Amino acid sequence: SFMMHSSINKASNGKPAIFEEFFGLGQEESASPFLKPSSRKWAANLTLKAALLAAFLLLLSFTLSFFATTAAISALLLLFVYFLAGIPALIESIEDLVECNINIDVLMTLAAFSSVLIGSSLEGALLLVLFAISGSIEDLVTAKAKGSINQLNKLSPTKATLITNDGQLCDRSIKEVEVGAVILVRPGEIVPLDGEVKEGVSAVNLVHLTGESLPVTKKIGDSVAAGARNLDGVLQLIVTHTAADSTLSKIVQLVTNAQEAKPKLQRWFDRFSRMYALSIISLSALVALSFPFLFSLSFFGLEGSIYRAVAFLIAASPCALILALPIA
Repeated sequence: SFMMHSSINKASNGKPAIFEEFFGLGQEESASPFLKPSSRKWAANLTLKAALLAAFLLLLSFTLSFFATTAAISALLLLFVYFLAGIPALIESIEDLVECNINIDVLMTLAAFSSVLIGSSLEGALLLVLFAISGSIEDLVTAKAKGSINQLNKLSPTKATLITNDGQLCDRSIKEVEVGAVILVRPGEIVPLDGEVKEGVSAVNLVHLTGESLPVTKKIGDSVAAGARNLDGVLQLIVTHTAADSTLSKIVQLVTNAQEAKPKLQRWFDRFSRMYALSIISLSALVALSFPFLFSLSFFGLEGSIYRAVAFLIAASPCALILALPIA
């Protein structure tokens, strides 16, 4: 509590923003109160930056692998690729396994790290990079949707100027204002609640609600939506909807629902991927354990059952779907 109210709220002096503001607005890591404004540019879209860096290092490692003199540098670069793209995937897969959720992410991670066992570390790194790029682009789009919701929330005032029955003005929380109450909206203010004009004439800007770039004149009897900006006149509005049922609240709810909803194809793929991943992992284990007895093969070596099982695991990983579906 002491830290929340300490001098760290002086963002203008180059210090981090106050904690309450950060958590209240639901900001991303790039706006973290632990980061100074000068360093936030490095945190913005961090997962995408890490994925693209991993892709560049993989390309460089692949190029250097053709030369004997740079083989050690190639291996070192590949280690960084596994760190940047592999560790996050590994952590998420371990969390899924703890929850007994065997999905396509677990399959991809298992295939990528198992490829090291058969000397195909470049192929495994490629799987991890594709996986990281797909996930980072999905995170980027999701963050953009959250940013839109935050912008909408900023438009909604937390208080309204209530006109009492005896003509007095008093500030009230918008949650306390009931339908039928009369509120005052001054020039330059954001309309806090949906209402109908009782007195006054003014131009309001609805561009952030309807996309209409030109101001719209509102007069007695016209309805005004919450979130509209009053430009020049003074308006008295009769409240027609409570804060929970206002136009702005409905827009926020619709955006939230759209963000949480997945396309039908992706919902089908999520169900299919669990069965597919479990089947492929089970078949790989069956190949590794049964081939020595069925075909008189060894467990290890280039012709061994473990090598064949891991090769099958890598080949069966649906990297194209992993890359395409979340982005779509």
